[in-house]
Amino acid sequence: MYYKRNELTFLYNKEKELDRKALAMAHTLGLRINKQELNTVKVSKSLFILFIDKLGLNPKSVIDKSNPYYQNHLRGRDFSAEEWYEIIRRKPELLKAPLAMHKDKAVLCQCPNDLLLLSKN
Repeated sequence: MYYKRNELTFLYNKEKELDRKALAMAHTLGLRINKQELNTVKVSKSLFILFIDKLGLNPKSVIDKSNPYYQNHLRGRDFSAEEWYEIIRRKPELLKAPLAMHKDKAVLCQCPNDLLLLSKN
């Protein structure tokens, strides 16, 4: 999918309660929301890598390491950003929390209020 700098781009998994709550919080910000739901759209690799770059994190940082699939198949292994993208595309439940980006800021939403960090100057 696409990224527009003036929109709030929101990458999430509708199956997770935290993600749904963060999306509800996003609607209160008064911004146009570009929703990228991992189970229904094919998020582009370039958008995922842009999120990782803006967050300044290692891609493994956005992975839910408590997930049984991670524990059984991925624990102790290192992958490139492109490989983590493919893993998350196939197993969206591995995304730890929703990712949000607006203008030049990105945030890993570990609680819905983290979205407020995007509106600070």
